[in-house]
Amino acid sequence: MNIDLDRKLPKMLIRKCHKCDQIVEAPKEQEACLCCGKSFLPLNYFEKIHDHSGKIAELYADSTEIDEGDLVKGIFAIW
Repeated sequence: MNIDLDRKLPKMLIRKCHKCDQIVEAPKEQEACLCCGKSFLPLNYFEKIHDHSGKIAELYADSTEIDEGDLVKGIFAIW
């Protein structure tokens, strides 16, 4: 089996639903739990809502746009 170590895998955002405990893993922030449908708030919600400059086009970011400093440690993980 030949493993290509230079291959770049996409960053994954791992989130746990607080209602049904489902683990959601995706390359983009999910808007709702895939199991029970409970809505998720986006990371940096209050910064995005109160930004009146018009710079933020979308509330839910791609994992490539999220840095370590954007995460609440122990709740979110980028893998």
